[in-house]
Amino acid sequence: MFMVSKPSFGTGCFASASSCQSEYNGKIESDAVGKQKSSIAGLKGSLRRNSSNLSQDLSTSAQPEICHADATNIEINCSSSASRAFYVRVEVPTGEHGLIHFSSTETTQVFTPLQTGCGHGIWKFVVCTMENGSEIAHSQVSRNLDGVGILFFNVFDDLEIRLTQQEFLHISHCHTIRH
Repeated sequence: MFMVSKPSFGTGCFASASSCQSEYNGKIESDAVGKQKSSIAGLKGSLRRNSSNLSQDLSTSAQPEICHADATNIEINCSSSASRAFYVRVEVPTGEHGLIHFSSTETTQVFTPLQTGCGHGIWKFVVCTMENGSEIAHSQVSRNLDGVGILFFNVFDDLEIRLTQQEFLHISHCHTIRH
């Protein structure tokens, strides 16, 4: 329990807390708590914090959220058997957008996000071409990723994208603080 109180220069203790209980017996400490009902910087009464709401505050606000499935640890390998130029638009849960460009002669490209952040969530892969200045989406696949590793996609001649292989470590709870 913590309690904010006025400084008391004679006791050597500026706030009544469990660490000060050895200097006071229970009766004197409880009497001191009852007398501290004066205003402190405009607040009336005493401010108290019990152990349950203190531990709750520390677990949710003081601890940084740590993601064990960082987006930069996910690699997208994309192969093509298509005979024309296209690109794959990748949407990452961190908000990053990437493009994997293929000419009619390129067969393999790799995309790895640059922006750190949690990679847990929906990743979208859209195969597009530009025709007359407009983007045409030919196929799309979405994956709910919950880990780290490599996904292997193939784009076929009809510009259909399919997941063909994966080397992926699934992490059931990617955060120390669940979302």
